[in-house]
Amino acid sequence: MKKAIYISILLTLGIWNFSFSQKTEVEKYYVRVDTSFVTKLKKAYETSTEELIKTLEVKNDRREDLGFGYQLKQSGKGLGSMTINYQILYYKNEIVSYELTTRIPNKSKRLKKIYKEKLSNLFKVNDDFKVEPIYFGIENSTEPLTGIEKWNNNNLNEIMSPFSSIIFGTYCGESMTLMNNRKLFDQIIESDNCEYLLYSKNPATRLMAVEFYYCNLTVFSDVQKKSIDARIGELKRKPMLTKTCSGCIIGGELTGKIITELKNCR
Repeated sequence: MKKAIYISILLTLGIWNFSFSQKTEVEKYYVRVDTSFVTKLKKAYETSTEELIKTLEVKNDRREDLGFGYQLKQSGKGLGSMTINYQILYYKNEIVSYELTTRIPNKSKRLKKIYKEKLSNLFKVNDDFKVEPIYFGIENSTEPLTGIEKWNNNNLNEIMSPFSSIIFGTYCGESMTLMNNRKLFDQIIESDNCEYLLYSKNPATRLMAVEFYYCNLTVFSDVQKKSIDARIGELKRKPMLTKTCSGCIIGGELTGKIITELKNCR
């Protein structure tokens, strides 16, 4: 009986050691894949935008129409344990801005340090292993559409950019979480900047500005109303779909239809 127990323990230890060894080898492989790609990406980034796009294997499909000649491509390249996510802003099929983001995998502190060392050659990584985004042509994403002068107000830049999320809504997902772009919008919106936000390249920002206007008509002057009504009329005549989220459902609706519904704000 004792002999059987002893053999069973040895077999269990053997299986555990084999599984641990396998896991370690897989982890080592993932680290090699991730870190070698970062080296390759750094070289491409320093060469040209064209080479960067080629390295990320960006496909020329599934772009979101933002209206007024702009499109947004959102995707990522999965590696071993990490993913390089990208958002690319196009104007008439030409890349005018992009954002690259990633995060260090949730691994041991030793492995996190390895990732930090390698990623720091391309990204800024703080002591908490948080990786800051890389931007190209960010001013092209934050400046307004034709029809209004650019404001020198950095507080508006994030919500003006399509990179802040182009989905229009308030609460989204199974947990009904307040959407980040809605949170940003609520922090900065006022009657004085509402018209300016109507010229954002971000269709969700434009619609949130329309909503604010219709729900707060009494705080706008007659001069403001005349100008804003004219701009909203232009947006209604633009035949495009806008991504929306209601509850757990992400879909799309025609901009004109959404604006008509927003006009009934109470």
